[in-house]
Amino acid sequence: MNASQNGARRRYLPAVAVGGPVCVEHRVPLAYCPHGSTSQTDPEPAGPEPAGAVAARPRWSPARLAYAFYAVAASGAVAGQVWVALSRIDWSPAVPVAARALAVLPFAACIELLAMALAAMGDERMRAGERAYGFRAFSAVVAVLAVGILVVGHAPHLYLVGAFGLLSTSAYLLWLLHSAARRRDALRAAGRLATVAPAYGWYRRLRHPVVTARAAELARERGLGLYASLRAAELELRAEARRPAIAAAVEQVVRADHADPRMAQIAVATLDLDRVAGELESRADYAGWADRLAPAVLADRPAPPAGRDTTSSTSPAGSGVRRRAAGGKRGTAERVAAARQRHPEATKAELAKYAKVSLRTAIRHDPARTNGSRDQVAEVSNAAA
Repeated sequence: MNASQNGARRRYLPAVAVGGPVCVEHRVPLAYCPHGSTSQTDPEPAGPEPAGAVAARPRWSPARLAYAFYAVAASGAVAGQVWVALSRIDWSPAVPVAARALAVLPFAACIELLAMALAAMGDERMRAGERAYGFRAFSAVVAVLAVGILVVGHAPHLYLVGAFGLLSTSAYLLWLLHSAARRRDALRAAGRLATVAPAYGWYRRLRHPVVTARAAELARERGLGLYASLRAAELELRAEARRPAIAAAVEQVVRADHADPRMAQIAVATLDLDRVAGELESRADYAGWADRLAPAVLADRPAPPAGRDTTSSTSPAGSGVRRRAAGGKRGTAERVAAARQRHPEATKAELAKYAKVSLRTAIRHDPARTNGSRDQVAEVSNAAA
């Protein structure tokens, strides 16, 4: 594989050791793969990058500030615990202050950091799919105990109570929120957590709660956007409202198709009527039904002027009427044209009655409907002659 093909296949990442673990599916170092599937070694070392390629650097995240806050807050909380121990414990005057501080420092750090350690262990078990109730409850108890020591030990000095208590509480809560956010990202990358649905807004959720809830479900399931999920939800709800009526009609047809009521009951219980209704929906010929029902919505064309001769020599229909009238049986078009000549103001229904044809046939052969095009044909014929 040359350098250009390698560049098209991989996304350029910070340099890693050749031969290290890589993702089998995405062909990237394991540290940057969201799924975490590995192989033993990299079978094909990365070649030289194409000219102009820029290595992709990890995007800076504000979450990095959390680690600095952890260090400052934990140090302040530990200092507060040491302060309480130095002021509340009866020390011998022979013990120096530095020795006292060194003696209580490990225990103070243990009290403050034990809650975060338990929370981290619980977060690890939750990423594996467990609920980790024991770790979480133990962590909360230790955190409450640590904050209580700071509050009671520094009372009644309000500033010391508020400062050290707030440092300990905020550090613990931020740790929980940060670890929960990273856990959700890891679960989404592994496909074990649904994606985030679009923001539909409170107004839409209050006005259309059912459609919005279905749209959010479809967005998480299919990865749809805001408007695509709303449209898909509307279509599904309309189909669900229409399908029971189709299924009821299908059941009636299935029962009517069997003379034996018991056989009819077996057929109805065996067939998936909703599935049959869905198949009927997919096979519906909407264009054919529209063509069939079009005459019901088509407006009648205006009748020709009273002084206009519809049987002039330039009209093929008129000449055909005269030729048929001279002798022989007239066709359908001639009968319709003759009826229109006798009754120029008649409607389509009256024209069909006079010509003794159907309404559709009268509409199709009515000279008033196609007279303009026939006049143009006659004019072209005269010019050619």
